[in-house]
Amino acid sequence: MTDPSYSVLIIEDEVPARELLRKYLEEWPSFKIESVASNGRQALEILEKKNFDLVFLDVNLPEKSGLQILEEKGKPAPALVFTTAYRDHALRAFEVGALDYLLKPYSRERFRETMARVEEFLSVRKRGKRSDSFLFFRESGILHRLALSKLLYLTANGKKCVLHSTEKDHETPKLLGDMETELPGDRFVRIHKKYILNLEYISGMKSNAGGGYEVFLNDEDETILPVGREYVSNLKEKFRENAQ
Repeated sequence: MTDPSYSVLIIEDEVPARELLRKYLEEWPSFKIESVASNGRQALEILEKKNFDLVFLDVNLPEKSGLQILEEKGKPAPALVFTTAYRDHALRAFEVGALDYLLKPYSRERFRETMARVEEFLSVRKRGKRSDSFLFFRESGILHRLALSKLLYLTANGKKCVLHSTEKDHETPKLLGDMETELPGDRFVRIHKKYILNLEYISGMKSNAGGGYEVFLNDEDETILPVGREYVSNLKEKFRENAQ
């Protein structure tokens, strides 16, 4: 069996920073640098023509910033790593699914930690297995990281959202609809205008006397949630797919 090979795009305007990435990546022969972009416009042109496994993305770029690239292109690769001298964009980076946030100047050892994470993520993805990814959110001014495997369901609470996990509940200043876009559709499903549910925790569902549906969770509280009529068909389909 041949070793896997992964394509890499470096989006970085500073020559020393690009050369440092090249030098550090020499320790990872399965990762091949296939393209380099020195500004945001060039990066978008490259991304329109080719898909990559790993992208290193600087935030402050000429013509278009790294964040503008994300707004126009979306997440540019399965594995995305931010490289920047500024801490301010860490939350945004993790919100768009970045695997890591390399704060310049970073050491070789810190880079190795990043690459170990990238390699594991891509290896799991290539085998077709789910990776235990994370949801990043802010609560009371603190950035939290919650494993999706521990997230039971989400509840709308006005202009905020409550995350119910196997350990504790969290409240974050985001709308439920915004949270829905950050969750993988093969693992989470909208069942009501007020609820999003982790499919792994469904133990069953049934119709009630009023013609609606209820779903049962296999959590410690044996939670029962209502299912909106417009969501029943999609929930049944997702439930069957998840059970296979």
